[in-house]
Amino acid sequence: MKKKFEKDTSGVLLICSKKGLKKYFSNNTFDYNYPDGIIPLINNGLVIALTTESSEDIKGELIDLSMNDYKGYKLYGEQNFFIEEEDEIYVLSHSEFTQICSNHHGDIDAFSFWDKKIMVDNLRAGWAIAFTHCKMRSDSMYLRTIIQLIYTKERFPYPEVSAIPRF
Repeated sequence: MKKKFEKDTSGVLLICSKKGLKKYFSNNTFDYNYPDGIIPLINNGLVIALTTESSEDIKGELIDLSMNDYKGYKLYGEQNFFIEEEDEIYVLSHSEFTQICSNHHGDIDAFSFWDKKIMVDNLRAGWAIAFTHCKMRSDSMYLRTIIQLIYTKERFPYPEVSAIPRF
């Protein structure tokens, strides 16, 4: 799998499980406090998040391939990510994420995207480790990021996070 994307993040880039968000917000209320409201979603494997203070414009890729062909990227974080059977994952800006979770109770299908919808489907179900790799090119206003998914048989025993990686 290799999916390229370009996104204005509104300060935070989020990769989200469609089924996971809907299930989580059917029983939980959205917490507007940043980053406290996102951290439980990260710790449950439902969201991958990256604070993009250095650049709100991102060019990136979601891959489940080796990083051998990508030079100059630095590893900024790793976390667990769970993909349900027949799930879809979405690349969202912080403002899109907030609208989906607060106004639509995590139901991505109920949201009218302001920008183009960036979605990946036909993924292997189960746990993956998400590695976030980033670099900033001096000749570009874009932050470049690669979210690499490495599938595992079970959740990796990372400790719970208390902060979101910043670039």
